[in-house]
Parts: sequence; structure tokens; C-alpha cells
Amino acid sequence: MTITTTSTKKYKILDPETGALDPRIYSDETIYREEMEKVFGRSWLLIGHESLVPNPGDFFHTYMGEEPVILTRDRQGGLNAMLNVCRHRGARLTRTDDGNCASFMCVYHGWTYGLDGALEYVPGEEQAYDNKLDKTKLGLRRARVETYAGLIFATWAPDAPSLEDFLGDARWYLDTEYKRRPAGFIAYGPQKWIQPVNWKTSVDNCSDWYHVPTTHSSASNALARVMGATRYTHEWNWTVPAKHAFVNGHQIAVFETTGHEAPAEEVERLGEFRANNVAASASSIFPNTVLGMRLAIPRGPLQTEFWHFALVPADATEEEKRVLRMEHASQNGAAGTFEADDIDNWRQVSNSGATFIGAQQEQLLNMGLGNAGPHDVYPGMVTDRFVSEHNQRAFYLRYQEFMNAGSWADISLEPQTAVYEGTTAEM
Repeated sequence: MTITTTSTKKYKILDPETGALDPRIYSDETIYREEMEKVFGRSWLLIGHESLVPNPGDFFHTYMGEEPVILTRDRQGGLNAMLNVCRHRGARLTRTDDGNCASFMCVYHGWTYGLDGALEYVPGEEQAYDNKLDKTKLGLRRARVETYAGLIFATWAPDAPSLEDFLGDARWYLDTEYKRRPAGFIAYGPQKWIQPVNWKTSVDNCSDWYHVPTTHSSASNALARVMGATRYTHEWNWTVPAKHAFVNGHQIAVFETTGHEAPAEEVERLGEFRANNVAASASSIFPNTVLGMRLAIPRGPLQTEFWHFALVPADATEEEKRVLRMEHASQNGAAGTFEADDIDNWRQVSNSGATFIGAQQEQLLNMGLGNAGPHDVYPGMVTDRFVSEHNQRAFYLRYQEFMNAGSWADISLEPQTAVYEGTTAEM
């Protein structure tokens, strides 16, 4: 089955010359419905981590947009992502978050599926169906699955490019976040909670460091005073040696760690330059990851379910893992100090275009217009300063490209030109 596009409407969401943004994209129900088809129905979507399904028979229940999905590790060790909907009458096959099993039985009529989604058993196949069912054609709807650095992605689109091409040279940065440690990472969680916001507000906020000294002043001051953490001020924003990069819809904050001497194992994995000079942070993989391995799962135009995973090094001690999990939860998570600051802002932005007059007032993303472009060292489009709205503009233009495309043939991909040094150069 192919992914069909039912609407041919063309959107102009953002004016790249002025940075004017249409606020209706957050609250309009029709736009939201098209997003589910054109953005979430086409993109590669982060759905889990290999550490969540390490053994044959393991499963993890996740989502691709609004679609409920079962992620499994089958008996041969392969990964499978399947729509959690029985082919008979549409009932859910599993209602639990995770576990280990040999098969999935629908509790409505007993149709039973294997770990790879194949239909294995139908009660009364002879007596009720006269042996006329072709079980080979009645397996669960499967998505394509590929992995990067332990992260598991899936897409419904048969014409989508490979995950490697989808990520493009964003991998050059993401490697410094996800491939630095030889033992890899373990994902804990997720914490789950629902907020009355549009999913896009949290994604574009990943590249918004302009808000940090104002929105997060209380949390930042407290962390600086109690724990000796960096105090995020406007002066820090203006002077920190960092940039923002954008590749194929993916956003990365790039901190230039010149003078840092990485351990030999990291230099071996990443090459000398990336290991010593590049630290990726606050990354967002298009369309809906937030600050690393956090998902903004749409639940309607004005409702988002957030999933927060804590990624910790697999070779860390148990005490180190505990401390890292606590750090993750204390700043960003259901009870995170930074999270509480952000939510009300995102809620106001989400509702800004829901009224007659409000819909006529464009939002302004014009900071740093014309101050980003190709860089001699860093791949993608790179800002010449840290505080800029370039990545927000680029995100909405990428979103607009998906919304206006008839298929993947209409969606551009940046050529991969980065030089990958180290043993982790391969996908």
C-alpha cells in the first residue's frame, strides 16, 4: 500500500524575506490533519532505542504521530515496527507499554500475530472461513525500520530515502552526541505527560537560546548558586563560542570546545577535530524530537504528549547512571525546573492564532536574517553567531516543503559533503 496525499493545497507558512510566520499553523484543525499525513506519514520518525528491546521477544509500545506502533525484537534479532491494530476489526493488540512475548493475540476474536507481524493463527479458519483466508496478506501493517547509533527510526513511506540520506550531514554533529562513548548508551524511561500546546512550539524552541536568560532566569540562578552551574545571561549568549547548524530539517547547537583534550578512545572514534573541538547540544531531528531523545507526540492541534528519555552511558557505574537520570529529570521532564518555565510560553504561542484578530497578526522570526550560510569547516547552513532565529525559519520552511509536497520526489535533500574521520564514520 502506498501513502496517498488527499490534499493539493499549497501553504505559505513563512516569508523567508521578512521572517513573518502564520500563527494559524498551531491551532488550525485542518492544518493539523494534513500534518499527520504529509509530515508524520512521510518522515523518518524516532520511535525508540535498541536498549529498550535488547532480547528476542522484547517489545515496546510507541507512536508514529498519532499511530500506535509495536516495536519488537524478533527471534532472529531483527527489529520490526507494526501498527498496533488488528487486521480483522481494528482492535488494539497490546495495551501495555513493554514486555516480552512470543506472539500478539487480539483479545476481541483471537487473531494471533508473530513478532514480525505475520498472521499466524485465526480461530475457526476452517469452520468459519472455509479455509479461504490468505493469512500471508493479512499481517500487521509494517513500517520500514533503520537505526543510527542505537536510535531506532521508522517510516510509513515506501518512497522515503534511506535514513542515512534523511539525516544527511547532521550526522557529522550528532556523532559527537551519540557515538562518543564506545559502549553506547542505555535509554531509561520514558517519563510521559500531556500539555495543552502544539507540538511545533517545543521543536522550534530547541534553537531558541534568546529566551533562556529571561524565561529560565530563576532556574538558572538557582542552579548556579546551589550547584555551581553556568548562569545563562544575555552576556553569556553574546560571547559563548557557539553556532547553530541546520541540515535537512535537523537543528543542532554547536559548541566550539577548542582546547579540550578528549580521551584517546573518543579521538579514535570521532577523529581529532570533532573529538576535541565539537560538542553538539539541544539537537532536534525533524520533525519532532526535542533536545535529544525526547519526543513531542501530537495529540491534536493544541495537545502534545511529551516522552522524556534519559540516555546514560552503558558503561557508567550504577551510581553514575542514577545521578545522570536525576539530572535529566530535574531540568527537563514532567517536574523539570526548565520544563515548567517553557510550558506556559508554548501554550500562549499555540493559542495566538486561534482568534479572529490573532490569526491576522503574524509572528516575527527575523533575528539574524542573512547571517547564515555554508561554512568552511562545519556542514550544512551555519549561523555566524549563537543567538539567531535562522534555525526556526529553516524548520518552518522545511515543514512547509513537506506540507506542499505531493511525494518524496518533491522534497529536497542536501548532498552529503562532510568529511567523517574516526572509526564511527560509517552509518
